[in-house]
Amino acid sequence: MRFRNLALFFVLFLLLFLVFTQLAAKARPRFDPNSPIVTVSGEEMYTAYCGECHGRDAKGGHPAAAFGVPVPDLTTLSKRNNGHFPYGVVRDAIRGEEHSGVYGPAMPAWGFLFRYVGGGSRLEVEMRINRLTEYISSLQNK
Repeated sequence: MRFRNLALFFVLFLLLFLVFTQLAAKARPRFDPNSPIVTVSGEEMYTAYCGECHGRDAKGGHPAAAFGVPVPDLTTLSKRNNGHFPYGVVRDAIRGEEHSGVYGPAMPAWGFLFRYVGGGSRLEVEMRINRLTEYISSLQNK
């Protein structure tokens, strides 16, 4: 009798365990590599990271506070590059890891911050950089 009760208890425990693991698996969201991780728009990132130096209108011109270096006008990048927006140059400038000194001492290497904010996810870093680059592209004078 005691063995029978113990066996019944074990079977019920096993069934409940299986039911709860199935429910938990269905409730857990699956990672889709094509779904957007970052919910912040390029405009919001520009305001947070770039607007202080380049200005809310992206026209730049005023010196960066700490270094006295004139900040470039981001609305004329296409004009200064024969009508083509320099996506690669802008992405590299934002990332800043390979050549942080090229864009002056005042230009932060945002790639390091984005990696920290994104928990080390390269996908999220690239998504942030691409959204910010697309937003700067949308600011170009026509």
